[in-house]
Amino acid sequence: MVNIYIRWEEEKDYKTVEHLTREAFWDLYRPGCIEHLIVHKMKKVPAFIKELSFIACDDDRIVGSIIYSKRSFFLAITNIINDSVL
Repeated sequence: MVNIYIRWEEEKDYKTVEHLTREAFWDLYRPGCIEHLIVHKMKKVPAFIKELSFIACDDDRIVGSIIYSKRSFFLAITNIINDSVL
């Protein structure tokens, strides 16, 4: 039986969410992916809105996530991606 509930993401969930994001996007639009790097970097900038960071769980297993940031994050995303990838 599926028992999905939504809760706020905690710092202890960060690695699991990054792994889940990598698995979800790996080879989807291009070889490999960078989405998990964006998630990782996004949580370290002031534009990250922690109060709007949620995860979906099936019992104790994380099965989904959603995070938000202020618009200013997206203006700097190219630099963040380049710093992570290069």
